[in-house]
Amino acid sequence: MFRYLLCTFAAGILFSACKKKDSSPVPDTDNGYVNNWIYTTMKQEYYWNTSITATPDYTKAPYDFFESLLHADDRYSWAVPNYKDLQNSLSGNTKEAGYSVGLFLHDGGTKLGGIIQYVKKNSPASAAGLKRGQLFFQINNKDFKYSSATNNADVNAFLDALGKDHTITVYDHTYSKDGLRDSTTNPVVKNLTVLEYAENPVYMDSVYTIDNKKIGYFVYHFFAPDRGQAGYENEYDNQVDAVFARFKAAGVKHLILDLRYNGGGDARSTVNLGSNIVTGLSTTKVFFKREYNAFNTKKYTDAYGPEFFKTYFTNEANNIGTGLESFIILTSNNSASASELIINGLKPYMGVWLIGEKTYGKNVGSQTFYKINDARNTWGLQPITSKAFNSLGTSDYTNGFAPNEEVVESLALGDWGSVKEPLLNKALTKILGHAPLRVASPESVSRTRVQYVGSSQMNKAYYHILIEPRPGE
Repeated sequence: MFRYLLCTFAAGILFSACKKKDSSPVPDTDNGYVNNWIYTTMKQEYYWNTSITATPDYTKAPYDFFESLLHADDRYSWAVPNYKDLQNSLSGNTKEAGYSVGLFLHDGGTKLGGIIQYVKKNSPASAAGLKRGQLFFQINNKDFKYSSATNNADVNAFLDALGKDHTITVYDHTYSKDGLRDSTTNPVVKNLTVLEYAENPVYMDSVYTIDNKKIGYFVYHFFAPDRGQAGYENEYDNQVDAVFARFKAAGVKHLILDLRYNGGGDARSTVNLGSNIVTGLSTTKVFFKREYNAFNTKKYTDAYGPEFFKTYFTNEANNIGTGLESFIILTSNNSASASELIINGLKPYMGVWLIGEKTYGKNVGSQTFYKINDARNTWGLQPITSKAFNSLGTSDYTNGFAPNEEVVESLALGDWGSVKEPLLNKALTKILGHAPLRVASPESVSRTRVQYVGSSQMNKAYYHILIEPRPGE
C-alpha cells in the first residue's frame, strides 16, 4: 500500500547528490549500518533536509541518531525499531483494551485521572461495559503523579499502564443541582485485557429531523482507508461512502462532522471524505497542494510534471455538497493534521463553521520509510516530507483553527448522539436557531474547569499525522 514508501530506489545515486564530502565516516557496526540508511533517507526526503548536519555521529543508537537530525521546529517526525508495528498502528491496529481516555488533573493538580471519551465496538472495554464519561483515578490500585507539563514521563507511565492488562475502578460523573461542584458515584471495578485490535474509525452516523430540517451527524475518529490487511482493501473508505449514501437518501441538508477526537491519518481518506462533502464537486477542482524540499521538488517535477503536487477531488456518487445549507465541524485540540486538511481544503469552496476548541495546528505531512527483508535493519521512519496548502495557496494554521463558537469539554461529556451532548447541542442550536431541548450550558453543568493534559490517542501512530502517498500514485 502506498503509505509505506520504501527507500530503495536509486539510493546511491540520490545520496551522492546530497551528501557532503566532509561527512563523518560510517563505522562497520549494526548501529552504523542502520544510521547510514537513516541519514541517506533523511537527506533525500526530509522537508527540512538543508538543516541536517554534514557530520553526524554514526555511533549513536538509531533513535538518538534520528533525533539528532531533526529541525528545531519539528514536533512530528519519529522512528520505531520495527516497521511492522508502525504499519499496523497507522491502520488502527494496536494492542489495547479498546477505549479512548482523556487524561486530566485532580488532587490539586498533582495526580492524573482518566475520563472515558469513547468505547470501541467489539472490544474488551465494550464487553466489560465501560461507558463514555466514566472516570477513574487509579490503574491497578496505583496513583499516577503529575509533576509538570514539561515532564512527559508521567503521562507516558499512565498510558503505558493502559497498554497492558489492567484493573480500574470507574465512577459515574455527577454534579450538584446548583452546578457548583462535581462528584462521583457508583464505583465499579473493571478488569480489562488487551489484545490485537483493529479500530474502525467510522464510529457513528445519525439523521435528525427537527423543525422539518434534515440534519446528518457523523463521528469519524481517524483517517484510514482500511485495516491494512489483504482482503479488506478500502474497507473504511467504503463505509464512509455508505454513510453519505444514507445521508443522501434521507435528504440531508445540514451536516455536522465530529472530528473532536480525530488526530489525523491517511491523505487518501481525506480526499474520499472531502469529495463526499464539497459543494460543486468536480474532479478538476484542487483539494490540496503539496510542497517538498528543493531536491524532491525538482525530482518529482522532472519525473511527473507540475500536476504531481496537486490532489484533486474524486468523483463520489453520494456527494451531498450541492444541497447542503450548512456545514459544521466539531473540533478540539485533538483535531489535527488530516482533520485540519479537511477544514483548509474545503474552505475555498464552502462555508465551514467550527464549534468546540482550537485545533492542534499541523500543516505538514509525512511518509513511511523502511527496508524489506533486511535482517540488520527493521527500523521504520515517519519523517515530515511535505507541507500542505489549499487551492488558494493558504497554509496558515500552524497555530490551529480557532472555533467560531467555543465549547470546552468538561467532565460532563454527555452521551454520543444525544441532543443534550454539549457540542452536538451547540451545533443543532446553530442550525435550528434555537436549542433542540432546554439544556444547561457546559459551563453551568460543570463549573469545575478540568485541565486535560493528554489522551490515549497519543499512543496511536496516526495521532497528529498526515500520511502522504508514494510519488506517482
